[in-house]
Amino acid sequence: MTEPAKRPRAAATFCLALVAASACQKDEAGEVAGPELLDLGAEQVAIGVRHILTADGVRRAQLIADTALFLEGDAFVRFRGVRVHFFGDLGEEVSVLRADEGLVNLQTEDMEATGSVVVVDQDQMERLETESLSYDAAADELRSDVDFVFYRGSNTIRGHGFVSDPGLDTVHVTRPSAVTPRPSGP
Repeated sequence: MTEPAKRPRAAATFCLALVAASACQKDEAGEVAGPELLDLGAEQVAIGVRHILTADGVRRAQLIADTALFLEGDAFVRFRGVRVHFFGDLGEEVSVLRADEGLVNLQTEDMEATGSVVVVDQDQMERLETESLSYDAAADELRSDVDFVFYRGSNTIRGHGFVSDPGLDTVHVTRPSAVTPRPSGP
């Protein structure tokens, strides 16, 4: 359990990073918040967000989202329109995750991705599709306990639940259901 005094500091640091990032972007004509933003139930809403996820001071991922929703006093930020670039130990990009939504714990940097989740390795040779997965920042692992499809080489692997490194090099399937030849085509 984290100390309550640390939560506001982490949230304030994150908010300052968002302000600094948005100040560096090209100034465009301002828009008035519409009813769709008021109905989100958030204390603060940020548009066009970048967030760096670290583990022991090492950059592990960069999250880019269309929208970030902040709730007062909460250590979590909900993101919409999510793209996450994962990095290896030498700083090289190893994969990209896309999802409809993400939820990041600002204290642990753990993330939940939901809705049409797709992870593609850097060489675009492997592709994992599921409806939900989590990223454990301390272990630097992707995990899921729902159905998935994993395309690797000439095989299509289907199953329920997996644990993998972000680069999809080592995928441990909890309950495999089928391995079939990968369909040809794009």
